[in-house]
Amino acid sequence: MRVWASIAAALYGPVAWRRAADLASRIAPHISGGQVCDLGAGSGHTAALLRLWHGFHVTLLDVPPHPGAFGQRWIAQPIAALLAQKYSLPRHSYDGHSVPFPDDSFDTVLLAFVLHHCPDPERVLREAVRVSRRRVLVLEDTGSQSHWADALMNLEWNHPQQEHTRAEWLALFAACGLSVQHEQDWTSHYGVRVAHTLFVLEKGDGGRR
Repeated sequence: MRVWASIAAALYGPVAWRRAADLASRIAPHISGGQVCDLGAGSGHTAALLRLWHGFHVTLLDVPPHPGAFGQRWIAQPIAALLAQKYSLPRHSYDGHSVPFPDDSFDTVLLAFVLHHCPDPERVLREAVRVSRRRVLVLEDTGSQSHWADALMNLEWNHPQQEHTRAEWLALFAACGLSVQHEQDWTSHYGVRVAHTLFVLEKGDGGRR
């Protein structure tokens, strides 16, 4: 498996590192504190750059791939295991329901393009809030994107896909006790044009800054 992970990392690396560099540059200025949980860490490229370039202590957390998640099973998670070892990133698996850490374990919890794949996004977000001392960063697709395009990019079949409008995301955040501090919109062009938003959220009633 390590040989295959090395091959996958070499093939996927040019695109993955470029995308991760873009994401890390957007995320890093909004991380509060030094302890970060990357919840739904995928291939681990973004976490690796947050560690290498910005010095954050990042813990990778993800679910085991379901039977149709070919991209996760054969590309993302083998690469994540390789990068975790190479860059000393703690890596854990969990059941998708209960995050295996005590309350207030991390300064910031990152959910990068995770919630729209969750069968129960509110439960996952509430767990992120629980283990965060203060801040939660959510990156999500906020434009229209067909299910087939998302499935193709992630090499997944029969995977949960819940597209939400900005208003629906804001309602979910409020229901979980999070206040919006900042929003940043941008569009990516990795084969398919997709609109994204970074939501900087905090526990409590801090309000927008």
